[in-house]
Amino acid sequence: MSVPQEQPPAPGEPGAPPPEGAPAADAATETQYDGTDTDTETEYAWHSRRDLYRHSPGFMLGHSARIGGSVVAGDQHGVSGGHVTGDVVLGSKVEYHLGGDTEERSGEIPASEVEDLARHFVRPRAEDGDGAAGQEGQEGQEEDGPFGRALDVLRTRRVVILSGPATTGRRTAALMLLREAGARSYRALDPGLGAGRLAGELRDGCGHVVADFAATPERPLLEHHLRALGERLQATGGHLVLVTGPHPAVPAGIGHVAWRPPEPEALLAGHLRTRDLAGRDVAELLGLAEVKAVLAHHRPVAETARFADHVAGHARGTVTLAALGSFGHVAAERQVRAWFDSGEHTLHDKAFLIALATFDEAPYPLTAELGDSLYGLLQRIENPGEPARIPVFGTSSAQRVEQALAERYQEPEQTEWGPVLQTKVQFRDKLTALTLLREVWTGHPSSRPALVTWLRRLADDPRPVVRTRAAATAAVMLQADLPSAMALLVRGWAGDRRLRARLAAANALALAHHLGAPHVSRVLAEWCTAPDHRLRWTAVRAYALVGDAFPHEALLALTEAVRGMEARGGPVRGWAEERDELAQSAAALLLAGGQEAAGRGDWSAAADLWVDLPGLARGATRDFVLRALVHACGPTDGPDGFGRPLLLDLFGRADPTPGTDGAALRQALAALWRSVLNDPVCSASGLHVLRVWVRSADSDPDAEAALAGLLPLLAVSVEDHRRLAYLLENLRAEPVDPALGPVPVAVALRLRDALSGARPSATAGPSDPSGPSYEPFQGAASR
Repeated sequence: MSVPQEQPPAPGEPGAPPPEGAPAADAATETQYDGTDTDTETEYAWHSRRDLYRHSPGFMLGHSARIGGSVVAGDQHGVSGGHVTGDVVLGSKVEYHLGGDTEERSGEIPASEVEDLARHFVRPRAEDGDGAAGQEGQEGQEEDGPFGRALDVLRTRRVVILSGPATTGRRTAALMLLREAGARSYRALDPGLGAGRLAGELRDGCGHVVADFAATPERPLLEHHLRALGERLQATGGHLVLVTGPHPAVPAGIGHVAWRPPEPEALLAGHLRTRDLAGRDVAELLGLAEVKAVLAHHRPVAETARFADHVAGHARGTVTLAALGSFGHVAAERQVRAWFDSGEHTLHDKAFLIALATFDEAPYPLTAELGDSLYGLLQRIENPGEPARIPVFGTSSAQRVEQALAERYQEPEQTEWGPVLQTKVQFRDKLTALTLLREVWTGHPSSRPALVTWLRRLADDPRPVVRTRAAATAAVMLQADLPSAMALLVRGWAGDRRLRARLAAANALALAHHLGAPHVSRVLAEWCTAPDHRLRWTAVRAYALVGDAFPHEALLALTEAVRGMEARGGPVRGWAEERDELAQSAAALLLAGGQEAAGRGDWSAAADLWVDLPGLARGATRDFVLRALVHACGPTDGPDGFGRPLLLDLFGRADPTPGTDGAALRQALAALWRSVLNDPVCSASGLHVLRVWVRSADSDPDAEAALAGLLPLLAVSVEDHRRLAYLLENLRAEPVDPALGPVPVAVALRLRDALSGARPSATAGPSDPSGPSYEPFQGAASR
């Protein structure tokens, strides 16, 4: 029998394959739902899901995000008392209450206070201080890390500059250096003194510390200052430690050591050894999951010392495990409130903090740019008669990041052209961003008009990361205050004529569900069948993004939406496009759910997602199910157009042993494939997908093995076999030498030979018990 070679349908014909092998809408149908939507942008559901997970902040999808604010298990936790070691930070200002008149230039630090600090001081190991850039040349390179290097400089020169972030316990380290150097009395000098006036305040035989000394380009600490101080201290038998920020303006090679604190676990262990633990072992307490969770986030040394009191309280039975686990959130909340309450932080600083919380782990220039934009909006609320004055060359980026208790690092950023190395910024404490966004929305409602306007602008930004972060911030607000966030932001986005706005609403709802916001699934179910087609689109796309978290409920909602379309009557303008959106969302959640279940070895859950679909491939839901399968065939484990198709990978990994969940999954996928290849509309797209799959297997043995298992399940009759064999025999690849013309695809010929070994009998037909009961490729043969 002579069988014509199948050709993919021309663009615009029914079944024409759009990107990733998905079926396109009918050519006679307009691309808009009605005449009011003028936005011609499109984005496939799987691409939306990929971008959402690529550009969302790390804290958004983690477990820590679900434990909210200061209310834990119904109890309100506030700032608790206790001994604090290290710097107490309120905003960017370090407060020391050591007594004395404000006109005094120095004050005594009681020796008993220093001895108390020494009881639980922990020296960082050598590897903890490896990053001490700008330290004292090769001088003092001993095994004791930054503390040992600083101590060697102090003993040799009598003066040392100890630089580091404000929350790393640098003042405690300075006092310990003075103690180790032999000092027995201690004085704190006024950090406001100029470098040239420090020598006049030194006392004989005393250890001096200048905490938070400001060595800036405008007020530098020069070489002659340090040499004069060294001479004076040598003559009087004293010592001096100048404590500065992490980027001081100091001469190179003159007694400068960068301070790094010990690891949090070692620091906590040092504090616990001095506490009453009621006989409990320190190693046992450090091994508690709640303790490990708190130590996993970088936090100020003073917070770790405070946490030691809580751990010791748990050992004695006065602190519950739940309260222990909530400590990190309480500490982050305390810091955020201190920032917003602090008079040291200007409105410009606070706008930057909000932008940093929104763009945590994003490029710094982006954060600074959009922080200035937010500042202009906040300024209109605070001083409506004055224009916003943004300093073009104001505070340095290093200073702004340090004041925010954040850090910069370099990491590739994914773009549409490939990865680009960027300087990014993130809070040191991973809980800060989430806590700050909740606090600004619920604790400072006067800022809401500016925040809403700002987020609406971000949602319409051409950069995907900006749009995604706008949605992520809205998700935090939904979790904190669902009615207000829905009314002021998300509902407006969902009803917008622009695709970007509706996608922002879908992203926000999906991320809000990850955060544990209430009633998200109810909102999606209501919108999925709403009279407004924009609300329906938003809900359908949200199911693609988060439906794998509740796949059976999501599939039921999408199926009901399909039946609702039929009940409204059709086809009408936009009917084919809406039908395809439903299929895309079903494909995305099925593919994501199946991959996740297979990844954890739960083949029962993976099979459950697919086994009921062949039964739906008839009646009103037939086209929906078949299109969903073809859409699910497109995504790969590499960039678009490259890598192994994820659905083929799922089929290949499933166990083919009869009676297993893997075999049930394979049979369900094969049955759906048979329905696609027999459908008058989808068969052309299905055959196109098969060609793409075969070509992708040319250099992928595992993909070839999966196809060798799938194709025999599709050839349940002699006619089926002939058509598949013809497709494989006539598949061509681009030639290496254009003069030779197209050449056969080697893997296609191997698959043809494998298919020949599984040839069905001449009498095999639709009722053959060896395969699913479906008619031959009627739709494709008719063309």
